[in-house]
Amino acid sequence: MAMALITWCNRLIKIGFYVAFGIVPLLLTPWNYELFEYNKMMAVYAITAIVATAWLVKMIKEQQIRITKTPLDIPILLFVASQLISAMFSIDPHVSWFGYYSRFNGGMFSILSYTLLYYAFVSNSELFLSTDKAYSIQAATDTSSKKKDKKSRLVHPLVSHNIDGVTRLLSLSLITATVVAAYGVLERLGIDKHLWVQDVQNRVFATLGQPNWLAAYLVALIPLAMALGLRNIGKPTEKKNLTRAMTLLLPVLFFVVLLFTRSRSGLLGFAVADIVFWALLITPNFLRHPSLAKQNTYLEHRSNIRIATVLHALFALIVFINGTGTPAVDKWVTFAGLKTTITNVTNTTKTQEATPSAMAGPALEVGGTESGTIRKYVWQGAINAWNSSLKTKLIGTGTETFAFAFYEFRPAAHNNTSEWDFLYNKAHNEYLNYLATTGVLGLGSYLLLIGSVIWLFITRIKKLLMENRKDGDASMNITLTVHSALFAGWLSLLVTNFFGFSVVILQVFLFLFPAIAIVLTSHNEPPKANIIDLKPPAWVMWVILLLGIYTLARIGSYWYADTLYANGYRLIRAGLYGQAIPALNSAIALNQREPIYHDELANGYATLSVAAFESNNATQAAQLASLATEESMKALAISPRNVNFYKTRTKVYYTLSSLDPSFNAKAVEALEMALTLSPNDPKIYYNLAILVGRDGDITGAISYLLKAKELKPNYRDVYYALWVFYTEEKKPADARAILEEYLTKVDPNDTDFQERLK
Repeated sequence: MAMALITWCNRLIKIGFYVAFGIVPLLLTPWNYELFEYNKMMAVYAITAIVATAWLVKMIKEQQIRITKTPLDIPILLFVASQLISAMFSIDPHVSWFGYYSRFNGGMFSILSYTLLYYAFVSNSELFLSTDKAYSIQAATDTSSKKKDKKSRLVHPLVSHNIDGVTRLLSLSLITATVVAAYGVLERLGIDKHLWVQDVQNRVFATLGQPNWLAAYLVALIPLAMALGLRNIGKPTEKKNLTRAMTLLLPVLFFVVLLFTRSRSGLLGFAVADIVFWALLITPNFLRHPSLAKQNTYLEHRSNIRIATVLHALFALIVFINGTGTPAVDKWVTFAGLKTTITNVTNTTKTQEATPSAMAGPALEVGGTESGTIRKYVWQGAINAWNSSLKTKLIGTGTETFAFAFYEFRPAAHNNTSEWDFLYNKAHNEYLNYLATTGVLGLGSYLLLIGSVIWLFITRIKKLLMENRKDGDASMNITLTVHSALFAGWLSLLVTNFFGFSVVILQVFLFLFPAIAIVLTSHNEPPKANIIDLKPPAWVMWVILLLGIYTLARIGSYWYADTLYANGYRLIRAGLYGQAIPALNSAIALNQREPIYHDELANGYATLSVAAFESNNATQAAQLASLATEESMKALAISPRNVNFYKTRTKVYYTLSSLDPSFNAKAVEALEMALTLSPNDPKIYYNLAILVGRDGDITGAISYLLKAKELKPNYRDVYYALWVFYTEEKKPADARAILEEYLTKVDPNDTDFQERLK
């Protein structure tokens, strides 16, 4: 009975990791508020709950707590501790634990999940070291100890099996990436262009939800695609050539889709990963012992050179035809770009035409201002937030609270960009994001973890190279190839994260690629573990099972609550408030601590209150007004630094002011509170001007508008409002001057303003 239960636990653990690599990247639904990341994050939570429960039950049945020691234990502990300290003193504890709604990844629960998955993987490495159920690490060690031949002991008995289990997991990840990439190709052809607001044909994002995320995902897997296709690992010899040829087409497919994303950070990440992978693969061949030069080993120098040459020739041809999406590069590397350049050299009077490959990419995600300019201001906001106090310098504003930090500390110059009123819930630089939200402790521990992983890869690759030079064993070459691919793919994440931020599947790679590397080389010596013998009573196992089931049920209820919220959100925007309210209330019943649900419900109640008042139902109008203010207060009680909640509260009070004019003063009060949290937001000043002007304070309104114009000199609505208020104050000269200023400095072709001047 005990063995059967342990077997089932092993199966659940193994399936959990297969799902993490093979299913999570594909997950998206049309029913959720955020179609992509939310589903992936909930899936990781569910996987973690299942794997952790199975692991605990397994340890109880084996009557010992066994956690494998790894070289990353101290860096991981310090990193988790830094995030926990920051979350404890966060400006918004709810967001610090659950993550920002619509991003989710990065909160404490996600960090704990990735950490648990890391230790579950390395502590159950026997599940991936051998496909033979009879094998175990201890049994293999015992077998190895009986070997008398010194050379035979250099290779652990599991070597003939260990690569198969890990390769199967990595191959599943590549199969999934192939499906994702194929979808990207179909997007390029316009299969779903009618479904998205974004120009998905110009920048594909497949199942990842954003072009840069898709690029980072594919770049991390391109070295693995090359490694597993390079020598047809684990495949029968007679199928070797066909399978290798088919598999080597995968990096070409991934590269094509990478270009379709038009991601410059993805291309840079690819360059780093590609150079590192081939350098590790080809260079060691020059260092081989002469007696091994003619052996038919896994890493044949000539074969690697030929394959690398063919692949890069294909990459170059694809770039020559399609371009990279960067105009400065494409004019030198594409056919159309070279043709235009040559034409301009011979005839300088001709105007250079933009080629399809030179289309300007959007700023950050969408927008008009060049992305580098916008990033400069976003990064400056992150530094301003970190530098705002001694507390923030040490532990930041709170884990995953960048959205609130940026509102408060964003540079005024950001208002001159096309994304001046965008919400940034990430710093678009993973390192600055950690600096702003978790301070020097968080960033320092994160960099320590990165450095430790790099050292782990380098030392293990160096050891594999030394063993390979001694005997040229094929199994060592296989391990070295996969190790090099994991290292190169992992390094690409550091590059793409520098210009963006991690998402769910990238975090899975960030934590589990090193775990796989540790497991791959555990054949050299049995992994050490912290082992505590115990004999708990039988009820402990049942408690753990019930807790696991309860956790899964809560995750499921949270997911369903999100679908209800998404339905209510869409109904409100369709004007169907009566249908939206029940859906939002149902969402709150399942997840009472999610403030965004209360915030949306407040908006719905306020509108219904006005409708009831207009229908001469004063009693119902008063009840709904009370519910609206109550829900707004609940949202702010949970998340008191959320500027958008104060804006919603302003909207609620403004709506209710048609019932009772005294609500206008409360709307002003709410917006003034929002101003303290976002002092450089010209839209808040503009709305304050409208509210106080509504109460007859024209002087105050003009003062707010002038401040808004100072923060955003090209804000058309502000110029128009100033013209209106100057006209009301019977100041025609000022009214005319403000129109002339706009036409002179902003838009001389504005026909409406030209007419008003007449």
